[in-house]
Amino acid sequence: MSVGKFVVTKGKHWSGLTLKNHIGAIFGSRPQLASKITTVLLQQSGMKNLDTSLSMFPEKTLESSDDFVWKLVGSDERNIPLTEARYQGAVVADGDTGIGAGRTTFELVFAEKWFTKMHVISGIHPDIYQIRILEEPRAEAPNRYVYTCEVWGGQESLAGIPGSELVANNRFSIESAYVEDELSIEGAGIQFTSPYLMRNSVSNLRFEHKVSGAMIDVKVEPVYFAGIETRDPNSGKVHSSNTWMQEVMWQFEKALSRIKSRTLMFGKTNRAENGGFLNKGKSNIEIKAGSGIREQIEVSNTTYYNRFSIRLLEDMLFELSEGKLEFSDRKFMLRTGERGAAQFHRAVTAEASGWINLSQNNPAVTQKVSSKFHSNSFKTGFQFTEWTAPNNVHVTVEVDPMYDDKVRNKLLHPDGGVAESYRYDILYIGSSEEANIQKIKVRGEDELRGYKAGIRDPFTGRRGGVMNHMEDSAVMTAMCMTGAMVKDPSRTATLIPSILA
Repeated sequence: MSVGKFVVTKGKHWSGLTLKNHIGAIFGSRPQLASKITTVLLQQSGMKNLDTSLSMFPEKTLESSDDFVWKLVGSDERNIPLTEARYQGAVVADGDTGIGAGRTTFELVFAEKWFTKMHVISGIHPDIYQIRILEEPRAEAPNRYVYTCEVWGGQESLAGIPGSELVANNRFSIESAYVEDELSIEGAGIQFTSPYLMRNSVSNLRFEHKVSGAMIDVKVEPVYFAGIETRDPNSGKVHSSNTWMQEVMWQFEKALSRIKSRTLMFGKTNRAENGGFLNKGKSNIEIKAGSGIREQIEVSNTTYYNRFSIRLLEDMLFELSEGKLEFSDRKFMLRTGERGAAQFHRAVTAEASGWINLSQNNPAVTQKVSSKFHSNSFKTGFQFTEWTAPNNVHVTVEVDPMYDDKVRNKLLHPDGGVAESYRYDILYIGSSEEANIQKIKVRGEDELRGYKAGIRDPFTGRRGGVMNHMEDSAVMTAMCMTGAMVKDPSRTATLIPSILA
């Protein structure tokens, strides 16, 4: 059904300098009004949604706007891919057999020096085939370390190892470090892992707006109806501007808040691999933009899907939990849109279809209600919002309106709604002494305001006096520095519909 027959005036959109004829064109007629509230047919929901989303993250204050860095320690338990194996002067192939039979030596080549002499290592079948390193590796070339080895084990190991265990990219790890029980001479070495040094940049944002000095006298009420009234996207309350300058200030602050929030969440860095930045401003100085929260979390544990299922979700959460989280810490919050929440419900319903049917008593999904249609009226229905998987993995769904914002998210999903609404984000996993995701601000620089005016200053009401420029106008400016830090992206996870790939 078209809303055209209800529309008295069509909304107009513009940017830049607003003159008196703009006001007259927009608010020039005065029809009788049934409601003072301006209905926003397609409300820009991003501001409210992002404020809600970002309020969950603590804030960290920096002393300067320089790049900020943090350390991320990797695991000191590692798998090392094999570059190649050599036996009797030839590279081992997949179909070879009897490698190292009768304790004859062979060579393993790795791209890094991780193992040492005396280590016993294993590959893809650690309970069947193990290998003992006899000597310290020799550096054959950059990223090529050659280890002299023998097969380790009992009588059955004398037959050697099949070549399929020793092909390129099979991964090896440390098993043990056996030595003789008396008069041993040497032992295996130990490994060290240095932390990754991570970095991000603070993004500098700036807004400005020019206003004619004549706006000092412009009131909206006599021109149209009881001021300009719009609904506050944060509180839901009606905001009223009785003068044009009140409306300017309101829209200016709203735009700044929205852009700042979107930069924190969705900002994309323009930093090159060499550390430089690839855009320059009008001053011919490079523009430095840091990565937002989403760009940082998408470097780890991101899965694209065509068909959502509980099994798909469980597999992802098991990968994040197994051997990493205590059973009591395996509680996950899935942030998604309304379509994603409905899709989760349908997936749980399908998974539980073989269980005892839901009924009025198990649980009470059918309940009595009051209605003028019938003295014995009922309502029925249910929605799954949580799932308890094996191994104490507990999933709770939280709907975030950010994912349903139809202004920013333009790509539609074939099942209805915007594609972004089917995205699932886990922004925090496990427990930590310090929050994994933090907002960044610079002390004293988080938000700055300034203005200059001519003969009339519509911001303060000044007429005459000290002028900043000759034109009868005023310019207001705001600038802020903001950023975000995801300390360990591996503690986050994302399920994205493949249409967004």
